[in-house]
Amino acid sequence: MFAFAVTALALAACGNGYNINNLYGTPAPTATAGTPTPNPVISAAVVLVTVSSSPLPNQSVSVSTDVNGVAGSLIATQLTDSTGTTTFTGLTPATAYCFASSYAPPALPAQNYSQCNYLWFNGVTINFSN
Repeated sequence: MFAFAVTALALAACGNGYNINNLYGTPAPTATAGTPTPNPVISAAVVLVTVSSSPLPNQSVSVSTDVNGVAGSLIATQLTDSTGTTTFTGLTPATAYCFASSYAPPALPAQNYSQCNYLWFNGVTINFSN
């Protein structure tokens, strides 16, 4: 009985009573929703271009600098492959870029798409409609 009382007093003195989430004196982490942050390592962006959710091959895609959410200086232009993708390499991690493409479906006005931000490390999807 004496040993139990001493153990209880020691735990109370430490402010570390029995808590299933605090067995080792470290509180359990809590999940919090936050804003995405730039990836400091990835230096390549995979761009997928689709039309009505189908891959669009041989589509021109450009990457440029991002100047306050607007395309700045052109860095490169590439064509998508048969799967509708192209990969831009040599990008500076955690830097904002703009990815843009234009598509002119038959007998309809041209559609322009531009995405400017620093979240390109997750992949960029450009989806046009017919």
